[in-house]
Amino acid sequence: MTLLDGWLRRATRCLARDSAAQVRTEIQEHYELTRDAAIANGVSLVEADRLAVNALGDAKTANRQYRRVLLTSAEARMLREGNWEATAVCSRPWLRWLILAVPVVAGIAAAAFFATGHLAIARDLLISGIGMSPLAAAPLLPINTPLRGRLYRCVKWVAMTGTLLLVFGPETFKLSWLLLSCLWPLAWTDWTRAAIRRKLPITAWPRHLYL
Repeated sequence: MTLLDGWLRRATRCLARDSAAQVRTEIQEHYELTRDAAIANGVSLVEADRLAVNALGDAKTANRQYRRVLLTSAEARMLREGNWEATAVCSRPWLRWLILAVPVVAGIAAAAFFATGHLAIARDLLISGIGMSPLAAAPLLPINTPLRGRLYRCVKWVAMTGTLLLVFGPETFKLSWLLLSCLWPLAWTDWTRAAIRRKLPITAWPRHLYL
C-alpha cells in the first residue's frame, strides 16, 4: 500500500461509495500536481511522494470535513431504503389506502367502545388514531416543497408526542424510558434525513426526504 492509498483509506472512512470515488478523484489530482512540481525541482520520487501526501493534510481531519458535506455509507443506505419503500407504496395504491385506513379503523373502534360505555379505551383509541393520522396520510399529501416538508414534520412530531402525553398522562415521566425507546428510531431517521437534505440539492431530493 502506498502512502497515498493509506491516506485515502483513512480520509474516505464511512463515506458512501460515490462520495469516496469523488474524494479519490479530487485528491489524486492534487497529489499528482504537488508530486510533479516537487520532481521538477529535483526532488527524488520517494521524497516527492512523501511531500505530496503531507501537503494533503491530516487524513482524519479531512474525513470529518468530508462527512459534513458528502453522503456517508449510512446515509446512502437510508436513501436507498427510503426510495425502495416509496416505490413499493406508490406502485400499490391499495397499500396506501390500507395505511390510511389504520387511524380510521381506530376512530371507528373508539366510537364502538364509547357506545358500550368503555370510555377509557375509547379515549385512548381516538387519541392514538389522531396521533397516527399524519403518518398514515403522508403518502396521499402533496408534500413536495421544503416549506410543506417542514410543516408536515412539525405536525407529525406534535401529533406523536401529544398522543403519548395524553395516553399515558401522569405516568408519562415514569414511562419516559419506554417513550424514548419508541421515539428514538423515528428521531434518528429524521436526524439522518436532515443531514442528507443539507448535502443534496433540492432538485435531487426524493419524496421521502420531505417527510
